[in-house]
Amino acid sequence: MSNLIYINGKFLTRDEAKVSVLDHGFLYGSGVFETMRAYNANVFMIDKHIERLFRSAEAIYLNIPIGKLEIKKAIMDTVRKNRLKDAYIRITISRGEGEPGLDPDLCQSPTVVIYTKEFKPYPEEWYKEGIKITVTSIKKGAPDYIKIPLKACNYYLPNFFAKLEAKKRGAVEGIMLTEDGYIAEGTVSNIFIVSKGILITPPACPDVLDGVTREIVIQIAKDANISFKEEKFLKDELINADECFLTNTTFEIMPVREVDDFKIGEEEPGKITALLMERFKHYSLYSKKV
Repeated sequence: MSNLIYINGKFLTRDEAKVSVLDHGFLYGSGVFETMRAYNANVFMIDKHIERLFRSAEAIYLNIPIGKLEIKKAIMDTVRKNRLKDAYIRITISRGEGEPGLDPDLCQSPTVVIYTKEFKPYPEEWYKEGIKITVTSIKKGAPDYIKIPLKACNYYLPNFFAKLEAKKRGAVEGIMLTEDGYIAEGTVSNIFIVSKGILITPPACPDVLDGVTREIVIQIAKDANISFKEEKFLKDELINADECFLTNTTFEIMPVREVDDFKIGEEEPGKITALLMERFKHYSLYSKKV
């Protein structure tokens, strides 16, 4: 069981690890984060996650106090010091401690936290039988000042409300819509459908995160000569799809059997979904990870 947390260059026990009550991440949600996985102590796609972390920080004018190589070493050291093989990893960088107020100059030194724990797999039947999802009433409308997909802490309030809706409906995941009513993404996942042999996912934009797992799945599909396109689609198209699955760092590829009481396809997982699941598993275990 993991017990050491990295905070600003120090490894502290869970009891010792504290963040100031005046940290602007706590006061205003001013910060960015990434979630990663380690397979057999190797952090999967670590460079991709770090690149996106820095893009997100730049988008909210947050200057990360250490470089990409130092961040990478800190992540790997945190996994190693906790003697973890298969691990969940979260890095959070807040604007840091400062007097209350929205002026970013009130905070002189960002707070860097890396938390790890043993990864606990989702139920095996989810992958064999698929999960239930729901299309929520929540719209993931990015404000005009958000120009790129990013993982900022205070950008996740719509996801929170969508998750609440999903729980009330007995669904594993809630799907949000764009402002114009198209399918956007899940609360913590990207969504794919298969229709008439074509793999489709909404294009990455400020409303749709450019997920690292999403990117890998797209490349695997292209390598397997699966017809693919990034295209907007509506709820009716989702309900009538032949296959559907979700992707994220912890799900990997999660098949969907049901959307709002509508059954998806004839079998779970569908043929294309099953092929991608198999190839992703091989990729995650045997590809270069760091």
